[in-house]
Amino acid sequence: MQTIKSLIRNSGFLFLNGIATNILSFFALLYVARYLGPEEYGTYSFAFAFVYFLNFIPDLGVHQILVREAAKEPEKAGRLIGNGTIMKFFLSLAALLLAFILINVINFPASTRSALYIASLGLLVSGTGAYGIIYEAKLRMEYSLLFNLANKVYFLVFVFLAIANNWELNVFIFASVSATLVHNLLMVLFSRKLVDVSFDIDLPLIKQLLKESIPIAVASVFTIIYFRTDILMLSFLRGDAEVGFYSAAYRLTDALIFLPSVITTSTFPVMSKYFKDSFDAFSFAYARTFKYLFAAGLLIAIVVTFASDRIINIVYGSEYQNSAIALQILIWATAIMFINVLISSTCVSSGNQQIISKTAILAAILNVVLNLILIPSIGYTGAAIATVFSAFGSMLFGLFWIQKNLLHKSLLRLTYSPLIAAGVISLLIIFVRSHADILFLSILSVPVFAGILYITGWIDSDDKKLFRNLFPAIESDREFSKPL
Repeated sequence: MQTIKSLIRNSGFLFLNGIATNILSFFALLYVARYLGPEEYGTYSFAFAFVYFLNFIPDLGVHQILVREAAKEPEKAGRLIGNGTIMKFFLSLAALLLAFILINVINFPASTRSALYIASLGLLVSGTGAYGIIYEAKLRMEYSLLFNLANKVYFLVFVFLAIANNWELNVFIFASVSATLVHNLLMVLFSRKLVDVSFDIDLPLIKQLLKESIPIAVASVFTIIYFRTDILMLSFLRGDAEVGFYSAAYRLTDALIFLPSVITTSTFPVMSKYFKDSFDAFSFAYARTFKYLFAAGLLIAIVVTFASDRIINIVYGSEYQNSAIALQILIWATAIMFINVLISSTCVSSGNQQIISKTAILAAILNVVLNLILIPSIGYTGAAIATVFSAFGSMLFGLFWIQKNLLHKSLLRLTYSPLIAAGVISLLIIFVRSHADILFLSILSVPVFAGILYITGWIDSDDKKLFRNLFPAIESDREFSKPL
């Protein structure tokens, strides 16, 4: 019961964190996109896509291993953070040096080159990221809420100042980098309340961390390829205007990834401990999380698909109306990512991080091949299609491996009711949208979807116990059941 309450509390803070920071980011990037226009916004997006390709170096997959080990052995958290920070600092320097070399070697236009130099400074800022593990391992994500709010408010204010003073593109890029620095400095300062960090170099520990993290680092490289190669290829093959249209849709769908991250970030330390102490509890946690994420992702994908034109017009204006088709396609990649986030978390918590390397390699190869085929002919629409199919291939591989090697049972039955509900609300919207506002129908779809799940028995007794635990005063004396 105490574990459930801690998870619910932690997930609540993460949910508030995701909602608040995404709203602030939404408004900030909305103003940036409208102020810069599709072409300069395309350069802005390209600069951070370039840096994103090198972002795996400062972390090298160490972060998840640090969280896992700190959750298993909390008394070692200070030593883990200290040695992790030392590692990240030197890795950040290496990433920054590599970025500067690539910027000078590749024949970028002068304006793009200056934007890349500024964006690359964010690689150095990430060197203090190891401090974040303490808040995840101790399920104290209220601190993360505070840090992210400070980050986003700072960025939003900076954006308003830049627009009011008619500042150029590079100022907006610097605003984003400096906002991340604010976040990380706060993370370091507040960590003293929870842990005493030791910077005594422990070479055996560093070697162990590197050994454990290599599969995650490999997965990060290939994940970056299949998430960002589309933007780079669009820039080279079709121009910055198409990057702008694609990025506008991508920003909206990418913002929704915080929803599965809320759940998996909270459950990751617990699942790491459960895998060691209670495999039944581990299996239960995985199955329930899969169940909820599948239904949530499917509902969001259906609603956004039908409302995409209206969403783009409200958010970006008619200038970005070409982004609607990309949004309709990319939202399905986001729905698939709801499950892929769980697969990644499950593999690492069980010590099978080499599997996410294989899934990432598969997705990256598929994505590059499809982009090469589709972008020259249909541009950003082809890039969106490639993203969906690569994510889907990754999901199938991951689910099959977990079913065969960890869970030893199929979760297919958990998908039937959500699929039926999705079909019903799709028909409802198709037949009624000519007579009612699409936003009203989108809101109406939520209770209809939930009602069908309840009627078909998808919401079972364990779900009801979980939901009642959201209200401790009602369910304070009941014991939580863990059978699948």
